[in-house]
Amino acid sequence: MRNRFLSLFFLFFSISISAAPGFADELENTLFASARSALAEAQNELADVLAPVSYGKGVAAYQSARTRYERKHNVSKVEKDLDEATQFLRLATKTAKVAQMSFKAALQARTDAKGVDAMALATETWEKAETRFLLATKTLETGSLERAQGKADDAEALYREAELIAIKGNYLNQTRAKIDEAAALKVKRYAPETFAKANDLLAAAETELSENRYDTDKPRALVKEAFYEAKHAIYLADQLEALKRKEITPEQLLLQQELPVATIAGELDLVAEFDQGFDAPVAAILKRIQQLTADSHELDELKARYAQLDQEFAALETKVGIQSERLKQEEEARERLRRVSDYFRRDEAMVLSQGDNVLIRMVGLNFDPGSAQVNASNYALLQKVEQAVRMYPGYTVVVEGHTDSFGSTQANQTLSEDRANAVRQYLLVNMNDLAAGAIEAYGYGESQPIANNETREGRKRNRRIDVLLKAPGI
Repeated sequence: MRNRFLSLFFLFFSISISAAPGFADELENTLFASARSALAEAQNELADVLAPVSYGKGVAAYQSARTRYERKHNVSKVEKDLDEATQFLRLATKTAKVAQMSFKAALQARTDAKGVDAMALATETWEKAETRFLLATKTLETGSLERAQGKADDAEALYREAELIAIKGNYLNQTRAKIDEAAALKVKRYAPETFAKANDLLAAAETELSENRYDTDKPRALVKEAFYEAKHAIYLADQLEALKRKEITPEQLLLQQELPVATIAGELDLVAEFDQGFDAPVAAILKRIQQLTADSHELDELKARYAQLDQEFAALETKVGIQSERLKQEEEARERLRRVSDYFRRDEAMVLSQGDNVLIRMVGLNFDPGSAQVNASNYALLQKVEQAVRMYPGYTVVVEGHTDSFGSTQANQTLSEDRANAVRQYLLVNMNDLAAGAIEAYGYGESQPIANNETREGRKRNRRIDVLLKAPGI
């Protein structure tokens, strides 16, 4: 019945597409969202390299669906291709994650070889390594981890050999050239210690390469460090030369050094104060990073435990022959949330789950200072919000306006209300299928900050519009 309905829907679409191009976009987004999400996740996990068989089949099915769609074939055939694409791409993602763990050493060797341009400087050896690594990934997809690991070990050795060839053939020469450049610029006058360090590191790298043919890790690191120190010396000399020529004052030079630390502190919701130097802000940053690292580790453990319990529960239900409506609904909710998240770039909006509700935090929605006028530059983002709202029929849309703490409390309250109402009005005007009673707007002024109002970055995050999609009955 569903396929028959979609077929009729697709036929109607084919007839009316010229009159309503936006209709085509909506149908395409609905059909392709799940497969597109699976494709993006597979690409993010490097499945084209780590699971080429499954990835290739998934991409082929996706392209077939795209071709059928463009040629206006029966929608059931498009759906069949997309279902097949999603299955293969998710399998590829799963296999790629296993490969990332199993082939960790080979992947690191590949990354290191690419880092010294071994593809161009040691082409023959690089291609042998790539062939062997591809064979390892294909073998892994057949389920033979032990044989795959052996081929990955062979690929690792070849990548390391290619890396050594590249280092000897070009990387040493690049570093020598950079040191010669530094010498010609007479950086020794301004940065003698840094310049001497670059020379010492290069000499040590040459010695290591001569005395230990197969240990590339240490010489590679030494050469990279020597290259960096040569560039570092040139930079220091430029800064000090500008100071000597009075193109910059000592105060300006010091303030320039403080700026990156202050920016990092702001992103971590900290206030960087330099009245006692760099030690205090650096210590605060390190402490916050350590806490975030600990929190991230704890979150990963909770996710892993949740996934394990979910699998155990599903296995138990299968064993006793029970089909869980709850699990089905949860999976559908997760899939819908993934699809909505894929609508937005990171700099446009964050999509967060709040129980049965969904929060769209529009970090990319900007108003002119003191204004509640929706700018044309925001239309593209708001059109994506429209798509997200349509993914949750029956939900109440709640638009929430927020400000930072600058300005009077009453002025901020009024401004937040005006901006929330402006977004509400925009959605009502542009969504004929959204009833006025299904969308609300509230302003909270400066009362609900999500970041530190004492930093510029924090204030920017606090000036926001949130769209809450509230589930029926809540």
